[in-house]
Amino acid sequence: MPDMIEDALIMTPDGKKKVEEELERLKTVKRAEIRERMQNVAKGGEVSEDPEFEEIKKDQAMLESRIVNLANLLSKAKILTPSQIPTDRVGIGSRVQVRNLKTKEEETYTILQSMEADPAQGIISDVCPVGRVLMRSKKGEVVTAETPTGKLKYLILDIKK
Repeated sequence: MPDMIEDALIMTPDGKKKVEEELERLKTVKRAEIRERMQNVAKGGEVSEDPEFEEIKKDQAMLESRIVNLANLLSKAKILTPSQIPTDRVGIGSRVQVRNLKTKEEETYTILQSMEADPAQGIISDVCPVGRVLMRSKKGEVVTAETPTGKLKYLILDIKK
């Protein structure tokens, strides 16, 4: 994998699209909702000490903070291309087929960064216990993950893009 993305914030094209859509929704829909709430409270008269107005200002500050965070995330993101997904070792973007050595069940995980993780869909982050031990491992290796429910041992069966 090229060094330029090794330490970067790596996203899939779908992940980038989701972040862009959320950012757009926050900038348009959520900002409009906050403005409307402020106008409704202002219609009632004095707002300087109104607890509802203070709550709206807190919501607005949180919204603006989220907008800035998402914009920064997008500005630093490197989009993962298929050619950058390793198959010799597990890395970001790898689809890893493993066998749980205790249950003998086979599982497949896609390793992405935490913002795109969806464990219910088999997409785990590179920093979760299982994802962390899989990272940089090779086909045929046995890895042990320390999880909240105990140790899990996996044999790496295959690594794909």
